[in-house]
Amino acid sequence: MIKHIFSDLDGTLFSDRITEKDLQAIKIAQDNGIQFSIATGRVYSHSVSIIENTDLNGYLICENGSYIFDPQGDCIFKGTMKDAQIKKLINIYESLDYIDKNKDIIYFKYAGKIVIPVKVLETAYLEKGYTVDEEILEKNTYDDLVGNLGIMSNDKNILEKLVNDYKLKVGQDFDVYISSENTMNIVPKGISKFDAIKHVCRKEGISLDEVVTIGDSPNDISMLKNVKISFAMSNSIDCVKSVAGYETPSVADAVKMIIDLNSELD
Repeated sequence: MIKHIFSDLDGTLFSDRITEKDLQAIKIAQDNGIQFSIATGRVYSHSVSIIENTDLNGYLICENGSYIFDPQGDCIFKGTMKDAQIKKLINIYESLDYIDKNKDIIYFKYAGKIVIPVKVLETAYLEKGYTVDEEILEKNTYDDLVGNLGIMSNDKNILEKLVNDYKLKVGQDFDVYISSENTMNIVPKGISKFDAIKHVCRKEGISLDEVVTIGDSPNDISMLKNVKISFAMSNSIDCVKSVAGYETPSVADAVKMIIDLNSELD
């Protein structure tokens, strides 16, 4: 029996809004005893602003697994970067000669906010706002509050080169990947959406066989490939589709299949 669904937000459950069709499907799932949780790369404040008017009854995994919040909104896990790690990543960024630091901008998911060193024009990634801190690169300490670090660029070739360079230099300690159309992301080894899901499973006393995951992006791969039943959105790129068990045009369609499966098992 499936007891828990973990869904990505952007490109999966959320595209400008959460559709009424998806909300109704989630309500039916919850009425049937299935808990519905979010696993997103977004920071807490952005995530809450998207789901605050819904009746989701599950957990909120933020920053690709760096933070987990229980259904009451209490933080039950924090996996953040150490100061020495952050400084190393910054030093690599500052040493690169093929980027424009006013366009290819480093960002920090810091204390539940997106913090960048220079002001930029609004982008889809920053639609919910960001904080400018011109001293962010020179801080002595980051207070154990940086969950993710990444770089934004509108040039896909630069993003791919950044991923390759960071993998070469720090790949033994960090996972580095393209996380959206205009961002690459860096997280410590052992921090992922899948690791966060395992943490929730232990807390809830359920097995991974009782879990379903739904996603669309490379940062969802860890949670799609490591559970028996997983769904990639139909418009996902091939590397995401290849690791999922099924494709789906919507969260609602995936939820319907899950409810039907539970009915058959019952």
